[in-house]
Amino acid sequence: MFVQMKRIVVKEGFSELVLDRFSGEGKLEKQPGYIDRTVLKKNIRRGDEEVIVYVRWESESDWKNWEKNPEHIAGHKANIGKPKPDHIIESSQNTYHVHAVR
Repeated sequence: MFVQMKRIVVKEGFSELVLDRFSGEGKLEKQPGYIDRTVLKKNIRRGDEEVIVYVRWESESDWKNWEKNPEHIAGHKANIGKPKPDHIIESSQNTYHVHAVR
């Protein structure tokens, strides 16, 4: 199993925008090797808010095929040259090979 994890930090009050974007159904769910997606919001009272998007794939090659998918690439190209939304403070992505699930 292979996992892609995105971490997005937004200004206070804006996490719902990110949660809505990543919680809905889209093209990702139809990709070969896709297992599931978990969207998490950090439990905080005040201040910057954090959202984690955790996507599980059968294999790294399935994830790479999604990354190379023309529809996926087109979605990113549509945002080239556009400024990052003001509410996003920080975002990062990491990938992991799963060694154990209990």
